[in-house]
Amino acid sequence: MTGYEIIKGNINFTGPDRIGLRFGRIAGKGDVYRIFVLPPEDKRPEGTYSVKKKIRPRNGEYDEWGCYWESSDETGSDMGQPTNIPIEDIEDLDDYVFPDPKAPGRFDGLEEALAEAEAKGLYVQMNSPQCIFERMHFLRGFENTLMDCIVEPEAISKMAERLADYQIGIIEEAYRLGKGRIHCYDTTDDWGTQNSLMISPELFREIFKPQYKRIFDKAHECGMDIRFHTDGKINDILEDLIELGVDIINIHQPRLVGIDEISKIGRGRICFEVAVDIQATLPTGNKKLIEEEVKELVEKWATEKGGLIGVEYGYLNAIGTTKESMLYALECFEKYGKLK
Repeated sequence: MTGYEIIKGNINFTGPDRIGLRFGRIAGKGDVYRIFVLPPEDKRPEGTYSVKKKIRPRNGEYDEWGCYWESSDETGSDMGQPTNIPIEDIEDLDDYVFPDPKAPGRFDGLEEALAEAEAKGLYVQMNSPQCIFERMHFLRGFENTLMDCIVEPEAISKMAERLADYQIGIIEEAYRLGKGRIHCYDTTDDWGTQNSLMISPELFREIFKPQYKRIFDKAHECGMDIRFHTDGKINDILEDLIELGVDIINIHQPRLVGIDEISKIGRGRICFEVAVDIQATLPTGNKKLIEEEVKELVEKWATEKGGLIGVEYGYLNAIGTTKESMLYALECFEKYGKLK
């Protein structure tokens, strides 16, 4: 089976030979070919750009949204954080000019990337990060955003709608240019702390869920699966994400969310893209613990018909682990991930 067939089999529970794998950064191995939405050509330094390489704002730079980024890490393990608040007052939202999702340059190098993916038989994921909530608190400030959800629900709902409009524009342009050859819309919003959601499930459902539905419906309309990354204790909204049509959920902390609890909610209903726990397990470097966790994940999150993708975590320095440990995780996923 090709990598594309393996991933689609796991998403659709159609009985692939094995679980999927995505270890492209660490081991140059896997079933997935990732491409990345670029800043527009008029908002980046001169040079050669391609969707094959993710572009992040560098220390001391403004991004196209007006966020000023600072980071002391030159390795790329820490993406840094915006240190200004572009929309200081929610009343200024109407005057804020949102970036154009269809601006020239966002998909430079797309044809070459798709041809390469097709030659290798890989599943193509298009990464368009900071979907709604993350971009919202980059623009408004984290504390302001949480307060807005409580005291300015109408205004923050309008902001969520405009951010959804941007993502929908990205999907439409990707579909136009990719002509159906992009298999997955891949986006991110971290929703959990170590203990719970950052807002109540009720506010999530009132403000954010309708806008996710608009985005995800558009992606499905364009023939793309949905991959959604979210860190932290997100158990209270996993059912909502399933209802919204998320096809793949990326989880880096399976011990935090609880392997048994998540299995009861989502096994056989959603495809899990999961790493060995980046807090509790990988940093120990203990091969016995890594192997036991991979075995448990395959047993409890996969089914005999699929539903699991083993994934790397690319920022090794940030979690205090080694390439050796990550490669051993891959070895274990390969060992225990056979479904036939």
